[in-house]
Amino acid sequence: MGLWDALRSLLGFNARRPARPDPGLPATRAMAEPGRDTGQLAQRLGVPLGYLETIQPQYRTFTIPKWSGAPRTILAPQDDLKQLQRTILRRLLGRLASHRAVTGFERGHSIVTNARVHIGAAVVIRMDLKDFFPTTKAARVGEYFRLIGWNDEAAALLMRLCTHGGSLPQGAPTSPRLSNLVNYRMDARLAALAAKLGAAYTRYADDITFSLGQDCRWLAAAAIRGTKAIVADYGYTLHQKRKLIIRRRHQSQRVTGLVVNERVALPRSTRRRLRAIRHCLDTGRPATLTASQLAGWDALEHMIRTQSRSE
Repeated sequence: MGLWDALRSLLGFNARRPARPDPGLPATRAMAEPGRDTGQLAQRLGVPLGYLETIQPQYRTFTIPKWSGAPRTILAPQDDLKQLQRTILRRLLGRLASHRAVTGFERGHSIVTNARVHIGAAVVIRMDLKDFFPTTKAARVGEYFRLIGWNDEAAALLMRLCTHGGSLPQGAPTSPRLSNLVNYRMDARLAALAAKLGAAYTRYADDITFSLGQDCRWLAAAAIRGTKAIVADYGYTLHQKRKLIIRRRHQSQRVTGLVVNERVALPRSTRRRLRAIRHCLDTGRPATLTASQLAGWDALEHMIRTQSRSE
């Protein structure tokens, strides 16, 4: 029996079998009776049906650098489509529920609330979903709209308005929220895996974090192997090695860029750099940040102080 088989037997868990179904997606209960049509969709959005049916989704493509320096492709919708997507976000998606373990793009959450879940863990495991938005396919978005009560025609129309080239466009106002909503069941299964392992789980956009209460290689291997199997069921793959990071108590454990060994904090090197910059600005010397840029870091430090305590 291999390591993974032994762990499955020990835990009574099969990562490829979905956990017991949730009592319906919370989103389902947020809508009225099923079968809403395109006329009702237009009324809900406050625009003529003809406009919805004839608008041509157009995007402007450009790149911005990632933290690593590699280019990130952005698909920015033209102004009329962007305004319509904002209306969809506000009137259709705003009150729908994503899984409670999801902290990215969610009201009341931030990188701080994501990090604080993992304070004081024996082991922190960070994984990264590869090409998250481009891999979230349009068919899943259409199926989600049907699930929450729109008929086939209305769901297809919403899918056309919110996707581009067969997936969620990174740069559309609706994409972050939809990426959470359509992945509710995936997040539920990952949370169930974490519970079986005695671990904590959060997802901030494409950043997946598990934290273990004990330093056990078998449990860490189960978290990684189980995550890989579960996300594959939804069309995703994990970045291998380069973005798979395991940190133990004697190492600097970071979650969404923040240290979580004993409390949520900026990395020591960052704090030292900010002190030096602040001193330069106070004494009139050249600094690598402007006063307004430093104010942004001050705001982050304030956020850490006010949000790092568990509720």
